[in-house]
Amino acid sequence: MSPIETRKTYLRIVEEFINAVVEGKLEYGRRTYNESELMKILNVSRATLREALRVMEFMGIVTVRPRKGININDPSQTSGYLPLVYILMFEKISSVELFEIRRALQVEMVAKAAERRSEENLKLLKEIHEQLVRAEHADYTEFAKADYNFHMQIAYCAENRLGIKLMQTMGLMLKDQLTNGVRNYPQERRVIVIQSHAAVLRAVMEQNPQEAKKCMMEHLERPYQTIRQSEATYYFSTKSLISNW
Repeated sequence: MSPIETRKTYLRIVEEFINAVVEGKLEYGRRTYNESELMKILNVSRATLREALRVMEFMGIVTVRPRKGININDPSQTSGYLPLVYILMFEKISSVELFEIRRALQVEMVAKAAERRSEENLKLLKEIHEQLVRAEHADYTEFAKADYNFHMQIAYCAENRLGIKLMQTMGLMLKDQLTNGVRNYPQERRVIVIQSHAAVLRAVMEQNPQEAKKCMMEHLERPYQTIRQSEATYYFSTKSLISNW
């Protein structure tokens, strides 16, 4: 163990590169700068810069070629691209793609939640559903927050660590999707959402995995069809991922 330090400089350099790619200042496959140029631009030592470059090479973000500069890798062409959060940052992930992965994960998670939920996690799920009920006539952001928390708590009830991590990694995009959906809901739609959540909650309480899966599938079908119909032009903004990373 060592004393806790402030955010290391090399991590800030990694973040700066990601920001530049997301904002279109750096393009895939394009040579950026050599080490000397970057040292001056970023005002860092060679050792610090090389530490950042080693991290980014390991993650597949850049390729460093001696005397030829530093290239930004296209994640779709990099078979060893490691962290999911970087894929979400670098690539345009459509709302349909996100929803399909979310649905596959959540349907399985709710079945495991019905089998495994502890009394403590079940109590929290009930409390979150009560928050959703109270938010029926509240601002759309409050309703969306309760909706998001309910689905996250399902993952905790399932007690699957990887499932929780995947939900957390997709969390910022999932929040964006839920918020945009709720913003456009007619008021009566909130009642349907509350009722479908109640059905999921009841199945988890009764420890009925098949019924839980059925209720979750029914709950997610309507928004999925809505998203599919409006998918032609919409892609997620990844700037929120950067600001919360």
